[in-house]
Amino acid sequence: MPVGTISSSKDMVGVAVVNYQVPVCESKDDVIKNCKRIASFMDGIKRGYPGCDLIIFPEYSTQGFHPVKWRDLTTTVPGPETEIFSDACKRNKVWGVFSITGEENPKGNPFNTFILINDKGDIALKYHKILPWVPMEPWYPGNETMVAEGPKGLKIGAIICYDGNHPEIVRDTVMKGAELVIRIQGYMYPSKEQQRMIAQVRAWENLTYFAVANMAGRDLVYSYFGHSCIVNFDGTLLAECGTGPDEVQYALLSLSAIRDARKNWTAENHLFNTLHRGYTAIPPDGVAECPYDFYKLWVKNPEKAKELVESLTRKTALPQEEAAS
Repeated sequence: MPVGTISSSKDMVGVAVVNYQVPVCESKDDVIKNCKRIASFMDGIKRGYPGCDLIIFPEYSTQGFHPVKWRDLTTTVPGPETEIFSDACKRNKVWGVFSITGEENPKGNPFNTFILINDKGDIALKYHKILPWVPMEPWYPGNETMVAEGPKGLKIGAIICYDGNHPEIVRDTVMKGAELVIRIQGYMYPSKEQQRMIAQVRAWENLTYFAVANMAGRDLVYSYFGHSCIVNFDGTLLAECGTGPDEVQYALLSLSAIRDARKNWTAENHLFNTLHRGYTAIPPDGVAECPYDFYKLWVKNPEKAKELVESLTRKTALPQEEAAS
């Protein structure tokens, strides 16, 4: 896809990712002040990149992740934070992706939530992180992948941070129609190189655009490496930030190019080929049946699949618990 321009067109979706400075919020007033800062970023980005259709902020960019006060900063969706974001989207006629950590949950611990707001200020998608980063994150796990129609009809799928280390989530999201998978993350050192690589791998193996917004700077616990990026559906980098806080990168995503690739690519069309195994040998359609015993077991008997995994790894949540038993 072309890079180096600040414009867009009917076929091109302009996407910006933000290396947002990790906030340290001690109170809900601090959170609201930070939300207004995020809104001001949107004003500046839209002014500087008039073709921008979608602005993406990282996980934890709204409330941060206070090691002691995280529960005091939970909120509702919609709520005062999303109201500020909605006004900014509507004011700038731009879509936005935002993080709520955490969202109040009547079932227990708060959710870690991905919010997509459209250019009219409406919430178009609300996704709960399926795989919280254990043992550090306290968030209640979600149980559903999600896709929504975004700017100019681009299909957008949502994942959050540690989700992206699991190929099943991204593949399921793409199989629901996602053409751009957005990964909002609060990833810290020392896993910079692994996370940079995985963005390109997930894009290539799923024939999808992949955008990452990561935090940068230091909070009360971790140092975050930034490197927010936008990846083409062939796995090549279109744009990437460095490690500096508050950097912004911008690139264009072609609607017609990804749809043409999914329709016409052959050897590299991993989506088609997964369900048409060996069609050269068994024309015209190959074999659609799932050949993977583990996934068949997981669907039919999750407890048995869990036992299998524990036999390969361990039986307790923390290794020291098993050692002490």
